[in-house]
Amino acid sequence: MQIQKIILFSHKGEQRILSFNLGEVNIITGESKSGKSALIEIINYCLASTSCDIPEGIIRDTVSYFSILLKFNDNSSAFIARENPNVKGQQTSTSVYLSRSTGDNIPNFENIIPNINIDALKDFLSRKIGISENVHVPDSLTREPLKANFKHSRFYCYQPQYLVADPYQLFYNQNKEFVPQSIKDTLPYFLGAVNENSLAIESEINQLKKQLNRLLREKREAEKIETEGISQAYSLIEEAKEIGIIENTPNPSQQKEIYSILNYIVNWEYQPLTVTAENSGLKDLIDKRNELKDDLSKISDNKKAASDYLKNSFGYSAEAKQQEVRLESINLYSDNVENESLCPLCENELESPIPSIENINNSLKTIRDDLKFTKAESPRIQLYLDSIDEQYHSIETELKTIEKSISALYLENEKARTIRDLNIRRGKIIGRVSLFLESIDVEEETEGTESKIENLKSRILDLEKIVDSENERELLLSILNKINLQMSKWVEELDVEYVRNPIRFDINKLTMFIDSETKPIALPQIGSGANWVAYHLLIVFALHQHFIQHDRPVPNFIIIDQPTQVYYPPDKTDDVVEVSADEIAVNKMFNFIFKVVSSLNPKLQVIITDHAFLKNKNFEDSVVEVWRDGLKLIPNDWLTIDGKRTE
Repeated sequence: MQIQKIILFSHKGEQRILSFNLGEVNIITGESKSGKSALIEIINYCLASTSCDIPEGIIRDTVSYFSILLKFNDNSSAFIARENPNVKGQQTSTSVYLSRSTGDNIPNFENIIPNINIDALKDFLSRKIGISENVHVPDSLTREPLKANFKHSRFYCYQPQYLVADPYQLFYNQNKEFVPQSIKDTLPYFLGAVNENSLAIESEINQLKKQLNRLLREKREAEKIETEGISQAYSLIEEAKEIGIIENTPNPSQQKEIYSILNYIVNWEYQPLTVTAENSGLKDLIDKRNELKDDLSKISDNKKAASDYLKNSFGYSAEAKQQEVRLESINLYSDNVENESLCPLCENELESPIPSIENINNSLKTIRDDLKFTKAESPRIQLYLDSIDEQYHSIETELKTIEKSISALYLENEKARTIRDLNIRRGKIIGRVSLFLESIDVEEETEGTESKIENLKSRILDLEKIVDSENERELLLSILNKINLQMSKWVEELDVEYVRNPIRFDINKLTMFIDSETKPIALPQIGSGANWVAYHLLIVFALHQHFIQHDRPVPNFIIIDQPTQVYYPPDKTDDVVEVSADEIAVNKMFNFIFKVVSSLNPKLQVIITDHAFLKNKNFEDSVVEVWRDGLKLIPNDWLTIDGKRTE
């Protein structure tokens, strides 16, 4: 798969088309901030990236759709377009427009209507580049098995500006979470170190292992039943006796008799004991009891009030009687004395007047009237107290009767619960006996289990030899050795240190080592941006050469952004570069790229974006666009929308 065109659509449907040559080196050179570094993210976004990492600014403000035209190894083509998420104020867009077998034709803007999602696009691209069914199962089983798909193949196609001279990472997105492990898990498949039929074979092995485990489990159960079955049978019989399923007779001594009794238990006519349902009248009785208790409380209060009244009235009568006696003593004097200034006894004149005899007599009359009323009311109060006592005893008797009824119902419910428990226990023991007898049947049915187990073990062993992980590791090591040997040969064509020392790619650490005469030196320890760029180019081109020569399912393009950045600062590369020591090193780098691409023609396409413009015929012939003097990725007439600049 190679990139034929990049097409940007403005909000008005205008097109900006970048065309590339297939199987060759394509160079876009130009000024800074002209959009060169955005090309990798535009292509990646169109190739089913989950996120949109295209830089914000003029590009995101002016483009409506990002699209690419792809060419596959079978000469078929596909047009892929994804909407700019900024159009709808989103972070990314999951909808995709895909048109197959379009040739060189670009659909009209009006016809670009999303018809699939990114998952379907990934499946389509995976099939088109030839990714077969595969799976990587981790040895430690600490993470889920991983299936290589199209997104994993892109790691080896992009070398952005921030990556191409980075000593700590070699591949695209290697610094993101989980990506390093994904590279380690899937690169052996892309290199061809994994048997293509391994997935089907692994699946068959897993199924056979499940069957083997089941047979082994049945064998262990049968052996356990054989050793522990008799004691368990005796235990079941004892439990059956305890709950009344069988009579309490001596235990049998013969195994046949034991199994006969167990079969009797299983086939016992199970007639659950009748259980009286929870008596619904219990609630009514409890409510009635509460009502009677309330009535007793009220009667007690009334009785106390009446008793207190009667007690107080007796005290009043006694006091009034004494007062009456004292007043009657006044009858000693004459009732006819009219002069209130004379003493009624000695008839001497008094200094202060005293109450008239009439007033004394009136007081006496009042007291006598009160005594008559008190004496009249006392019998009626006593009669009321007697009626209250009778009512109290009647309610108390009824309350005791209800209390007895409630206690009887509680006892009845407890008996019913006991019966239910007994029924449950009988059901459980019958079920356990049934399960035990079934296990005995399993033992009888597993004749020949040993031979089945041996056959499965033999079949699994044969299949494991086909997908032997040790063989895969040896094959992977062999492939990596060849790649390392190729890099060690190529390094002489580049301007780097340690030219004569072997180069080694470590797949476990995802870095490169130079095996010097004294010790291995990791890439970050080498120093110099020029070295880092050179070793990035070595590993990427060595991998792609292997992918192409062995027809591996990886896109056949490499995009490199600013490979000359370590030689020429951007502010000094607006014009043609003059010959210098750095120019010689840069020419060696580009000549290396041209040589490798030419040797693989037309299987490998390389797209390079850079500031520099070399006085080199191969370089000049490979330039597809020069972004200077106002020419950029986004045309100037796109920068004004509705009369306002979007910058």
